[in-house]
Amino acid sequence: MSANLVETENFEQIRDRVRKLPFELERYRELLLANVIMLGEIPAPTFHEQERIHLLEQRFNECGLQNCSIDEKGNGAAIIPGTRGDTTILLTAHADTPFPASLDHTLTLEPDRIVGPGIADNSLGIAVLATLPTMLEGLGIRLSSDILLMGAVKSLNEGNQEGLRFFLSNAERPITAALAVEGVQLGRLNYRSRASLGGEIACVADNAHEEVSALDVLNQIIYRLRKIHLPQESETRLILGYIEGGVTYKTPARKARLKFQLSSDSDQTIIDITEKIDSVIHELSKEYRVSIDFNIIARTRYGGLDPQHFLVLQARRVLTTLGIHPGSNAYSSVISGFVENEIPAMCVGITTGENLNYPDERIDISPIMKGVAQLIGLLLSIDGGCCAGHQ
Repeated sequence: MSANLVETENFEQIRDRVRKLPFELERYRELLLANVIMLGEIPAPTFHEQERIHLLEQRFNECGLQNCSIDEKGNGAAIIPGTRGDTTILLTAHADTPFPASLDHTLTLEPDRIVGPGIADNSLGIAVLATLPTMLEGLGIRLSSDILLMGAVKSLNEGNQEGLRFFLSNAERPITAALAVEGVQLGRLNYRSRASLGGEIACVADNAHEEVSALDVLNQIIYRLRKIHLPQESETRLILGYIEGGVTYKTPARKARLKFQLSSDSDQTIIDITEKIDSVIHELSKEYRVSIDFNIIARTRYGGLDPQHFLVLQARRVLTTLGIHPGSNAYSSVISGFVENEIPAMCVGITTGENLNYPDERIDISPIMKGVAQLIGLLLSIDGGCCAGHQ
């Protein structure tokens, strides 16, 4: 089916169905909240998500889904079979959170919100995956496409989307399009990725040169980094995000490290500036006679969908139908993995929230079913053909 037919014939039917969904989904509120609490109270720091993935797989099995499995990287996946099954839509959410297992993960369920570490990023997203099969079955919605559900591991920070990238590069079936689910914010429509590099520079000063402080060296590195030309035509940015070093104010620091992010609308610009950073480190390590290591901890590629791609246009219509104001930021790092595999993809949020990545992270309950309705509307649009022939 052509995208033009989707626009002229099918969207009114989708629009009518989507309008009713928030009300129809209310009867699944308690089930979804129960899954949020059960999954969210399992600590899942990056590289240690397996207990959460095992519970997700258990939910998939209880729903009677096909091909429930955990791959060698730890991703959990299952299939909701379509009536034809000749195309596949990937629906994914990352299972990890940015909080250590040592932190108390007890969630507080209040009348209008849920509070606790990781609830927005991304316990709600993974709970939506666990609950969606029951919702679709109860609503009598069955797509012609197979829906491939996947809880991704090793996604955040140093994880560098390792789980998603592995899954996509080893997929046994072609993926027509993909939707990445995040807990917040409702209204986000991310369909592009910027080129970026997350780096760590670690300096170790030799004991034989106690007059040299690793912090002094790191200060020089920062000064030199700030002198590197950042092309404005490609909107290149350098963010110095984290610095630590030393043990006391009385002693020169033996160790110090810096974490930063470089981003651009040009993959080549990232490559060129990385070479300059390498040169700065080489020069300063010789000048100060210290050990300096430069490690790349995350990378993304530039690319994604055009704003006029039919998936983007349909997504805006779905959100407008539900009274959701579409956000203006098209960029998310999660899109990079799909760009690398030439898969049309979009990242959406389920509800509103605040205090993201703080232990008192919180989400609002009342908009959740509207966010799920949005997700189902997008699945219906993709199944209707809005990605066919429009890469």
